[in-house]
Amino acid sequence: MAVAVIAAAAITACSAARDSPAPSHESRGALPPAGAGPVTAADCLARRINGPLPVWARGGFHPPGMPIGHVLGVRGDIVAILWGGPNTSLYAPPRQDQNNKILWVARRPLPVMSLAPLTIRATLNGTHLVASRELPYGPGPSYVNLPAPGCWTLNLSWAGHHDQVDLWYTAS
Repeated sequence: MAVAVIAAAAITACSAARDSPAPSHESRGALPPAGAGPVTAADCLARRINGPLPVWARGGFHPPGMPIGHVLGVRGDIVAILWGGPNTSLYAPPRQDQNNKILWVARRPLPVMSLAPLTIRATLNGTHLVASRELPYGPGPSYVNLPAPGCWTLNLSWAGHHDQVDLWYTAS
């Protein structure tokens, strides 16, 4: 009898755990695993917003509500402001007539004269291709060239902060 009760309790617990939805990445404070993001151009490009920047990222832009291409980090702690056309502005390999320019703006600015680098670990979605980049002075203006076209998930670290963005690189 005791064995039957224990077995029934174990089956019920396992069934409940299997049927329960896993907590979202946001509620756990964790970022999705690299390479697990969107793979198609449409899914990846859907991350790009052609509209006003978040209020905290508008400094220096006039008028402040002007539309500009950008991708907000999963946690909302950083924004990648993309220069170029309204649909795509990043190319792999980089085009000779246009740079892969990204302005990184962190929600919480670093202290003046902070030399904390922005470390980028980029993974081409659906592959094992990984590229690492480091911006020695942290978030700010940059050229981020990646080795192949496709949807890249960039895991970003700077001054104790972490966030993630998906960026589409078009074939040159």
